[in-house]
Amino acid sequence: MAMYTLMSAGGSPGVTTTALAVTYTWQGRALLAECDPKGGNVLQGLLAGCMEGHESGLLELALGAVHDPDPAVLWRYVVALDQEVRRWLLLPGLRDPRHLIQLDGAWDTIAAFLKAAQDKADVVVDVGQIGGADTPMNLIAASDLAVMLLQPTLRHVAQARPRLDALGRHVGRDVPVELCVVGNGPYSLKEVSGALYDLPVLGWIPDDARSAAVFSDGMPARKSFHRSPLVRGASALGAAMRRRLAATAAVGG
Repeated sequence: MAMYTLMSAGGSPGVTTTALAVTYTWQGRALLAECDPKGGNVLQGLLAGCMEGHESGLLELALGAVHDPDPAVLWRYVVALDQEVRRWLLLPGLRDPRHLIQLDGAWDTIAAFLKAAQDKADVVVDVGQIGGADTPMNLIAASDLAVMLLQPTLRHVAQARPRLDALGRHVGRDVPVELCVVGNGPYSLKEVSGALYDLPVLGWIPDDARSAAVFSDGMPARKSFHRSPLVRGASALGAAMRRRLAATAAVGG
């Protein structure tokens, strides 16, 4: 099992919605960790606030780890998004971004705990928009694969380039960094790749506002939801992420 990070350069390409859709369609057990420094959205979005007050989440994990350094403590702060099946799991993010200061010095521990969680599940980490001083770079550096989401527009490509440069300086060649294009725009996938150092485009997530609202705002799902463009695109992206690491392992082996 492995740890994957999803991120963006800005412009709201839908990192959390995509990360939710990817873990929803994952082949096997998957844990989504909301590690966006600006705060988490799933409890108030997909879960529509129904778990308000639940003692689970990133901040609770960081505080709990101070008293119990065993990586297994992570599972105390995880919630199941599929009831008792416990195949689709969530580590909720910060409820209040003002609590970010309480994570100072905790990112390395969080990264180590998420890496240890790979014994029981694949881990998908949502770090949101990168590039600011609060970006958890050490968390990205601990990943097996990092995927930048962006729309096929000049604005998004221009935002992505300096952030990819900064990320490369931090992680070097240790972490493969690839792309996922979201929605439509004036540029092809090949053109986006060419403008961003020929990084491979692992997938394309189509515009599908109605299905996205299920993940982002807890709207009722249609009977055909599991066949919707968003779900199919997320499933294909997840499969491409797994193939990418399998190919790397095969070459390395």
